[in-house]
Amino acid sequence: MSMDDGKKVVYINKDKLIDYCCSIFTGAGMVKEEAVIVADSLVHADLAGMESHGVIRVPVYVKRIENKGTFAQSTLEIIKESDTTALIDGHNGMGQIISGKAMDLCIRKAEKQGVAFVGVRGSNHFGMASYYSEMALKHGMIGMVFTSPAALLMAPTGGIKPILDNNPFSFAIPSGEELPVVLDMATSVVSRGKIGVAAKKGEKIPKEWAMTIDGYETEDPAAAFNGILLPVGGYKGYGLTVIVGILSAVLTGGSILSTDIKDFYTDVSEKQNIGHLFGAVKIDRFIDLNTFKKHMDEMIREIKNCKKAPNVEEILLPGEREFKNAAKYEVTGIPVPIQVYQDLDKLGQRLNIGFLRAVVL
Repeated sequence: MSMDDGKKVVYINKDKLIDYCCSIFTGAGMVKEEAVIVADSLVHADLAGMESHGVIRVPVYVKRIENKGTFAQSTLEIIKESDTTALIDGHNGMGQIISGKAMDLCIRKAEKQGVAFVGVRGSNHFGMASYYSEMALKHGMIGMVFTSPAALLMAPTGGIKPILDNNPFSFAIPSGEELPVVLDMATSVVSRGKIGVAAKKGEKIPKEWAMTIDGYETEDPAAAFNGILLPVGGYKGYGLTVIVGILSAVLTGGSILSTDIKDFYTDVSEKQNIGHLFGAVKIDRFIDLNTFKKHMDEMIREIKNCKKAPNVEEILLPGEREFKNAAKYEVTGIPVPIQVYQDLDKLGQRLNIGFLRAVVL
């Protein structure tokens, strides 16, 4: 085990962390083929440095499975279908399994028709949105993902009652020699998961991240976690929340009203009925793929070579930091907060998986 006492993290090999989390999920009742996909999606987030959507979520996933809030095994049903569209009911299975199959169907339809959209209802938390948008890259496509409320975290501009979520979305766009451009963001300043990470680390948070449930600014991650997230860009972030919710939930039949939305962390015995929308655009139906990639490289290089502000070392494109983190952590191992590591270790012991320290670098 390699430990950084200053940052209170341990470094864990990616493949061994996937195997350990997979064993936890199978111990909770999942079949191995699906457990490894869910484990891979969470570790993928940690590998990219998006620890708010990583293995910190494993204990609550297991809690939801054990309390029947999320079913351990997936049963997908295609409700409607055309050459370019489909609507899938996930019947309360694991969000990663439902979403991976939905995006795969979307890509296959776009391969034939040039563009496709697949909607999903009856799903659950699916991890990192770009895990699915990036699936389109190797097919010469632009991938897009929109997902709907998993909790009541945000208030409309001018309100102090959390009746909205920070509905994440992602776009993945291929390039040539440069890294792909991948935007993965929620409509709040930060995700609730990131606030949870700060709480695990015992760190204060910026006042711009969230307010208390009574509408006051706070640096306390516990008060923020149980309070109200603030939208990015003020009323503009609120507007994005509404639009993404319409595309992912109103369009698909997912939960959208505050009376229907069940909290991912607290309502662990309740079905969430999360909605998603997946899209894929085949680039060569508009422009030659190699020409597109060449132009993408030119645009990326122009942006990166822009005259820099004082004390700025490098200008980054969306997704670039995550790709660089992944390359680094493939070598060093993934940094996992001590508290998260201990939670996984305890969970593994309870499910007779063994000790996590046996797989720590």
